[in-house]
Amino acid sequence: MARQKTEKKLISFVKSDLINRLVKDEAEKENRSESSIIEQTILDSFLPKNKNARCIIETYLYTDEGSIGNTLAALFSYNAAGTNWASVHDNFLPLVKFAKSQEVFCNTTLSGKEDELYHCYSQIESIIDKLERVAVDDSEHEKDYLREADWARHLLHELKEEPQCSHLINFYVLILNNWEDLKGWSITYRLLMDLAILEKGWRNDYETRTELLELVKVISAEWNES
Repeated sequence: MARQKTEKKLISFVKSDLINRLVKDEAEKENRSESSIIEQTILDSFLPKNKNARCIIETYLYTDEGSIGNTLAALFSYNAAGTNWASVHDNFLPLVKFAKSQEVFCNTTLSGKEDELYHCYSQIESIIDKLERVAVDDSEHEKDYLREADWARHLLHELKEEPQCSHLINFYVLILNNWEDLKGWSITYRLLMDLAILEKGWRNDYETRTELLELVKVISAEWNES
């Protein structure tokens, strides 16, 4: 097995003596090198504790090819993989709000030839069907649901016929408007994955990355798996 590449980094500490003593004791207790203790402690302080969230952040956000869009797509894809059409988790509201807030700064114009569009059409059609079914079961809010379904149908028509005029942010608004009915459904996250991939203009600066990282740490702390 090939050894992982190591890189030396000069670090200056104010309380170096205290840190050296703490690290030395921990290294002896764990029977590990002091550098591995320092590395693990730093990574544990920055990355999510949940193994799935951590893997996504390491793979899709903090690599040379990493980006906000790739990370969002990976997170939404992961959450879509539940059983019986259910999502894995239903606490992704902060991430959807984050994606919507970032979409404001994006300016991708669709051509209609994007590979993801056909899958995207299908997910939107499923959401329209769901909203219409909910309208039947909720007579008190029937008009509201049918209004949302009509808007979704309009957005889908625009996406198919005039993709260059379509604004992806509208689909985030649609999902957020109906979050309580959509948050636990795998179709919702399949559509969100498509939206994240279709958008090519995600910002990728330190502020956006650290904001997304903190959101993932917060929501993944509520996940049951280790």
